[in-house]
Amino acid sequence: MSRSSQHSRLRITSSGIGVLVTSFGALAVWAFAGYAEFALVGVVGLLLVGLALLWPRVVSETRFSRVVPPRLVGRGDVMTLTLAAEVDRVSQPTRLIDQLTGVAVPIMLPSLKPGRPVLVRYRVMALRRGVHQLGPLLEERTDPLSLVTRTVEHDVVDDVLVHPRIHRLGLNDTGARLQQSRARVPRLSDDPLADFRSLREYVVGDDERLVHWPTVARTGVLMVRDHFELRRTTRTVILETFDRSVTEAGFEDAVEIAASIVCESIERNIAVSVRSRDRAFPGRSAPLLHRTEALEFFSRVSRTVHDDTIPAAALRIGRDTSDQIFLIAGASSPLIAQLATAPSISRHLVVIRLVDRSAKVRRLAVRSLDVESVEQFAQLWTQALVA
Repeated sequence: MSRSSQHSRLRITSSGIGVLVTSFGALAVWAFAGYAEFALVGVVGLLLVGLALLWPRVVSETRFSRVVPPRLVGRGDVMTLTLAAEVDRVSQPTRLIDQLTGVAVPIMLPSLKPGRPVLVRYRVMALRRGVHQLGPLLEERTDPLSLVTRTVEHDVVDDVLVHPRIHRLGLNDTGARLQQSRARVPRLSDDPLADFRSLREYVVGDDERLVHWPTVARTGVLMVRDHFELRRTTRTVILETFDRSVTEAGFEDAVEIAASIVCESIERNIAVSVRSRDRAFPGRSAPLLHRTEALEFFSRVSRTVHDDTIPAAALRIGRDTSDQIFLIAGASSPLIAQLATAPSISRHLVVIRLVDRSAKVRRLAVRSLDVESVEQFAQLWTQALVA
């Protein structure tokens, strides 16, 4: 366990400020009234504060490290963290403070002895989605009279990805059977390893491996096997990030909706890709293979201003049209009209709009679902999907 870099700062406590005010007041009375007793009180008070400023050590001799902190957690989840502490000589109980996304967590560190590392467990709640830093760790030391506190900052930091909440998008029995029937689409194939469909007469250009020789021997007609292969349903999920199309709170709902659809697709073995208009994290056309890959993407994507928002053409949705295209956007997003008017996209498009019921929104010519929150979307998902 190596020593991390440290920074320290002093802070006079409320008790220390009280002693200083009393001391200067006593000295003022002595100066104007000439009472020597007040001079003694003032000098003693100033000496106490001066000694307190020197009491807490400038450098901490305690070494800290976190034991395998989590890298990916959900918004609203409580992380259980373990902090290891070690010293070279006896150390008194100390108050520590760890922090994440503006939340400070006090930790009481017991007395330490050389050669006997101590593990302290504590919990931190991840309140905001995004890429955040856990730490730095603060160690607070004070004098016996609690007049001055010296805070030593230990450079013990770890990056934590806080992903959006994933809502369970359940289907009833009828919906599950219907989705499964759509999950595989037959198409003709020249692959001899695909499933057999029927026999037909040979056509110039057919693969010779497809010739069915027993039938040729029996009929004298050159016959080949016709096959079909099963293709998984494909989805594309598009997240609108342009800040003028949705509020900050609405954008977080949109992220949760998009992430929930993607994770539901991966769980049901539906090939799903994700795109966004965030220039830093635009996504890609290849399907996501693992749930973790999706969660990491949705942890990093953010609401964008005009210069950081990629144009609709750069999404390249029309090149390889999926069976289903979900656009999650605010009601005022210009991307809705751009995709809805593209013939190759509109017939596959489902728009999920974050709306404010107090404002009137126009009816769309494509399939759409208007919701005020991610909770409402989760409730309507089954009905909308089966319909």
